[in-house]
Amino acid sequence: MRRIGLVALVCCGFVALLYGQRLVCLGLEGLGPIGGFGPRRLSPNGKVVLSDFYSNITDKPHPAMWTVRDRWWYLKRDGGLTRDPREAIWGYARDVSYDGSVVLGIDMAARASFRWRRGVGIEYLPFPPGTYRAVGLKVSWDGEWVAGAAAFWRGGYEEWWTVRWSPTGQTELIDLMGRVQDFSASGREILDACNYFQSAFWRAGWGTRCSLPFSNFGGLSGDGRVAIGVGVHPEWSGLARWFPDEDRYEPVPANMRFSPFKHRVSFDGRVMLLGGSEYDRDWNFVRDLVLFWEEGRGWSDLNEIYPQFFRDRPARNGYGLSGDGRYILLEAEGLGDVILDRFGIQGDVDGDDCVDDADLLMVLFRFGRRYGPEDVNVDGIVDEQDLLMVLSRFGECVR
Repeated sequence: MRRIGLVALVCCGFVALLYGQRLVCLGLEGLGPIGGFGPRRLSPNGKVVLSDFYSNITDKPHPAMWTVRDRWWYLKRDGGLTRDPREAIWGYARDVSYDGSVVLGIDMAARASFRWRRGVGIEYLPFPPGTYRAVGLKVSWDGEWVAGAAAFWRGGYEEWWTVRWSPTGQTELIDLMGRVQDFSASGREILDACNYFQSAFWRAGWGTRCSLPFSNFGGLSGDGRVAIGVGVHPEWSGLARWFPDEDRYEPVPANMRFSPFKHRVSFDGRVMLLGGSEYDRDWNFVRDLVLFWEEGRGWSDLNEIYPQFFRDRPARNGYGLSGDGRYILLEAEGLGDVILDRFGIQGDVDGDDCVDDADLLMVLFRFGRRYGPEDVNVDGIVDEQDLLMVLSRFGECVR
C-alpha cells in the first residue's frame, strides 16, 4: 500500500509539473483576528501586496503589506513593521511604490494623507492653499510624486480639483475633477475626468486632453502613453485603447457583453487586465470574470488560459498587474487572494526565479501548514506533494 501511495504521489507531482506557471496563495498569516479588509493593491514589481485590515483587537482598520518571505505585517508610524495592530497606524492604504518601500495612505488619527517610507517614517501631505481637505490617491513608482484630490468651498458648494504633490511636498492644483483613475510611473501623467461624461489625460508641461464623449478610461500605462477603458466612437463602442498624444483610439473587442470595474495595464500598454462582469443579450448578469489581453493575441478568460489553477476554483476578481505584465493579483474561489506568476516555476517558493535550497527549506519548515507560498500545488496543505515538486524542479531557473 505504501508503494501504491508513493506512485500516486509521483504521478500527481509530475502532472502539476507539466505547467510552467506558478500560483502563490497570500493567506492571512501575521494579521491576528480580523473582521474585514479593504482593496488589495499590487506593487509594480509584483513582489508586494498592500491592503488594510479591520482588527478585532483594536476595532480599527490598519494598513498592512505582504511579501512572500515575511507574509503580512502592519505599518508603524516610525517606518517599521509590527504584528501587533495596537502599534500600527490607524487608517487606510491607498497605493504603493515600485518596490514597496513607500506607501501612500490615510492616517485617521491625524485626519491627513501620508507618505510612509520604510525605515524612515511618516510624512504628512499638506493641504493646497485655499482648500479645506485633501487626499492622496496614487504614488509614482519611485514614491516621490503623489496625485490626489483637494476640496474648496465655492458659493456654498464643495468643489474638487486634482492635486499633485512634489517630492518636497509642494502642491500643484490641476483643473480636473479629482478622480485620479491612474498615475504614470514617472508621476508626470494623470488619468482623470474632464467632466461626468469624458475622461481626461493630463501631462506636466503639456496640458489636458479630453476623451471622446461618454467614454470612460480607468487604466494608464506606466510610460503614460496608453489609456484603457470603454470608448464610444462614431463607428464603434466598447473596450478600447486610447493614445492621448495622437488622440487616437483603437478598439479591442472582447466578443461578449462585458462591464469592467477594474482596469490594469502594463508599463508599455501591451498587456491589460480587466476585472468585471459578463452579461447576456438582455443585460442580465451572467458571471464575474477576469479578462486578460496581450497585443497580437486578443482577450482571454484567465480561467481558460490557466485551467490547471482555475478549472475548479474560478478566478473572479482581478486586482493588480505588475509593470512587466508577469504577475497578476486576483481572487480565486476557495483560495482567496493569490498571485499568478505567468513565467515562474512551480517549486520556486521564494520567488527568486530559481528552485534551490532556500525553497526546499521553506517547504520543510512549513510542513503541515495551510495555504501559503509553500503550498506549491495549491491544494490547501503543505505536504509531501509540495516537497516532491520542489525536488523535481531543483536547480531550474527562469531564463
